[in-house]
Amino acid sequence: LDKTGTITHGNRQAEEFFAASGVSIEELAKAAQISSLMDQTPEGKSILALSRSKYNLPEITSAPEGSEFIMFSAETRISGIKIGNRLVLKGADDCIEKQLQITGAKIPNDVSRKIDDISRLGGTPLVVIDSGRTLGVIYLKDIIKAGIKERLADLRKMGIRSVMLTGDNPLTAAAIAAEAGVD
Repeated sequence: LDKTGTITHGNRQAEEFFAASGVSIEELAKAAQISSLMDQTPEGKSILALSRSKYNLPEITSAPEGSEFIMFSAETRISGIKIGNRLVLKGADDCIEKQLQITGAKIPNDVSRKIDDISRLGGTPLVVIDSGRTLGVIYLKDIIKAGIKERLADLRKMGIRSVMLTGDNPLTAAAIAAEAGVD
């Protein structure tokens, strides 16, 4: 079974922002917000909603003059905005790590630990960077479909084992598989 859309609803929701050491939660929330301005995915929309509801950021209706959006793709697994020389991105940790390598930077240890924590919960971590500086992580919560555990148990009774396919990191995949009852 494919995880997204079959086992889970496929519309992860932003649950929390976790700032890197030395970064304010407000700075992270603002960067998460601006990197999501043109992100029409349920995840992107939920990041905008979280930045407004929990962190009281004003709604931004347009990008700064001369900015260029970087749209999410399955290949890059990154999205964001370029404003002059400023590049604000959010994305999968391994893809952000590659982006940081261009400047010789790395994801800090405290952020790496938070990535692992979120993954162990079955969530999806999105790392936020601003011009090569890691600001923190967005916790996207994946929602298991109601009744999936019982359906997989029914298949098991018929002698059918379930296998889950996903592009998520192994920690997230293991947590979702355990919660859903995947063999």
